[in-house]
Amino acid sequence: MTDMNETEFTETRNSAYTTNNKTTRSIDDAGIEERSAAIQRLLADNGADAGVPEIKARLQELIYQFKVPPAEAQRSVTNAYLKKHNISKAKVFTGRGLTATKKIAEINAMAGANDVWVNVTGKVIQLWENHHESIAQTGLIGDETGIIKFTLWSSSGLSLLELHKTYDFKSVVVKSWNGKVNVDMNRASLIEPSAVELDVLRSDDFGEADKANEMRKVAELNRDNLWTDLKASVVQLFENTHESIAFAGILGDETGTMRFTAWKTSGIENIEAGKSYLISNAIIKEWNGNYAAELNRACKIEELEETIDVKPAVYEVTGCAVDIQAGSGLIRRCPDCSKVLSKGVCAEHGKVKGKYDLRIKAVFDDGTRANETVINCSMTEKILGLTLEDTVLMATETLDPECVNDLIKKEFLGKYYDVRGFKTDRFIIAESVEPAAPVNLREAGLLRELIEEELKIKTISDEVSSGAETETGSDSDLEEFERLLASMDESNDESNDEFSAEFNGESDRESNDASNDASNDAQDVGFTAGGVI
Repeated sequence: MTDMNETEFTETRNSAYTTNNKTTRSIDDAGIEERSAAIQRLLADNGADAGVPEIKARLQELIYQFKVPPAEAQRSVTNAYLKKHNISKAKVFTGRGLTATKKIAEINAMAGANDVWVNVTGKVIQLWENHHESIAQTGLIGDETGIIKFTLWSSSGLSLLELHKTYDFKSVVVKSWNGKVNVDMNRASLIEPSAVELDVLRSDDFGEADKANEMRKVAELNRDNLWTDLKASVVQLFENTHESIAFAGILGDETGTMRFTAWKTSGIENIEAGKSYLISNAIIKEWNGNYAAELNRACKIEELEETIDVKPAVYEVTGCAVDIQAGSGLIRRCPDCSKVLSKGVCAEHGKVKGKYDLRIKAVFDDGTRANETVINCSMTEKILGLTLEDTVLMATETLDPECVNDLIKKEFLGKYYDVRGFKTDRFIIAESVEPAAPVNLREAGLLRELIEEELKIKTISDEVSSGAETETGSDSDLEEFERLLASMDESNDESNDEFSAEFNGESDRESNDASNDASNDAQDVGFTAGGVI
């Protein structure tokens, strides 16, 4: 083989590239001619004058210089000329025979076929709460064949749709996501009121749209995107820290309780704890296996004269207080909305003179999970043995509000409590927090020994049944363990009598001293709950 120097190699490579590129360009040029002519005809049909050479030059620049695919280049150049001559895309593409008119059942069958342009006539049967600035509206439209979700983008410039009205939707785009179909309405779309009155298909498979006005109990609200009416009492209102939320809390009836959120856009001005309401058109949302009611602008709320009895849905846990979270101790709230102030500023009302409050945001470990818990002022006062006024005075005298948190850590952490309250997605809203019953350490030790013996017997039994010829697995050893267990059962009653006598002062002074030492040790390490450490 003949060796080439670098210059010769480069020249050879460039020559081959130029030859291949010319061949490719000659093939593409034929297609570019056709695409240029198609763009020129489309513009001419809409009163715009553009020459084919100019259009061709733009296409060649995109395809050859910027490596844009030919179809995408044609679309880009077309849109540029339409914008230059102020021609509406909807005017160009609607009604030209390029967009087929479909029924909703046909559109639903297009799952997986993205970016299909269609015309459809549908009735708006649901409008959902929207929190994304790029979306103007989202909800459901339907006809006699089915129901489908729609998205009206803010950039479309289209007017908002009205609930229960029928429209002709022209040049809308069919999109697929995770096997579900959505209709997008963008700048190229047209929406006009329809002269046709539709009977929408009734089906449980499309978000319960047809059952929006059915009255349900709280226990029945266990489906995502379920629209419903309900009568419920507001059990509790939460502290609200999000600017888009008007109210949040717990509502319930005689079948159970659940969380609710009333968005600012709902227009709901007042909800009070302890009062009962008729709530129309609430939507149920699921998150991490928990269901909550959302009240948006499609929702109406009316106070009831009757009182809805609420079934207690109390969450109970016994655990050790292992941590207190930020926001505990002495805090200040807005006098108007009760939100916690941040550096003297309320997210709703700006800089205000706050009112003091006291709370603990605690974490209780029950041995299986960490339970985040909010403890209100009255229960915190009881735990600390101080009033709110006492803690304010402490903070004033020391010029350090953190002194209250230091006191909470000293008096609260490391001890066991029985906690009862409402369970939200994250927190337990405590109704009561009481010290748990103390542990009898000697009884706990005996229980541990019994469990260990049972485990040993089970191990030996398994070895015997499997034919293992080991010393520990012999029949005589098994019998010995059974006799030992029986003797422990007999001595257990005697031990219990001794414990009873000991703690009632019936044993001698030496036994009492030992018992007192054990009890004091238990208090020092925080054994104040019914459990084994």
